Amino acid sequence: MTERVLPAVAYPVPRARPAGPAAGARPTGRATPVARPVAAKRGQQWLTTPARAGMLVGASAAIYAVSLAGVSAFQATADADLTAQHQPYVDAVAAARSANDRLEAAVRQADLDTRSLVAAYTAAGNDVAAYQQRLDDLAALVAEVQGSAASLPNRISLPKVTVRTTVVSAAPRTTTKTSASGR
Repeated sequence: MTERVLPAVAYPVPRARPAGPAAGARPTGRATPVARPVAAKRGQQWLTTPARAGMLVGASAAIYAVSLAGVSAFQATADADLTAQHQPYVDAVAAARSANDRLEAAVRQADLDTRSLVAAYTAAGNDVAAYQQRLDDLAALVAEVQGSAASLPNRISLPKVTVRTTVVSAAPRTTTKTSASGR
């Protein structure tokens, strides 16, 4: 795949034990890393084709993101302008809706008043019918009385009645004396 030499990773390598008096010493458990030489080839390309392709894909994604952000900002500005242009119409619709609600309330109140008036008119009509019946009965009674009165003679002579009584006009005489009058 690639001919590039990768850097070596340092692994701890155990040291060889020296022979001698320190041979009995305990090891510390740590190993010292061994440096391995790294071979770097000069004249080798720093960026390979896959790295360049990845960078191009990243750059195009960044450009696309920036262009989307610009379009979103433009749309937001256009939407705000459109909303500002439509605001008078929205206010007019709200005013019309409010006027319609008031008109509907007035129509309902007029309907209630009309129903009340119809009920009162019906009651008055029933009363008029009852009064008409009573007037018809009274007219029949008046006609009967007029017929009876017409059959009576013009003059009726009544007998004379004499009453005799005695009238006493004087009060009895009394004699009394009071000290209040001084006599």
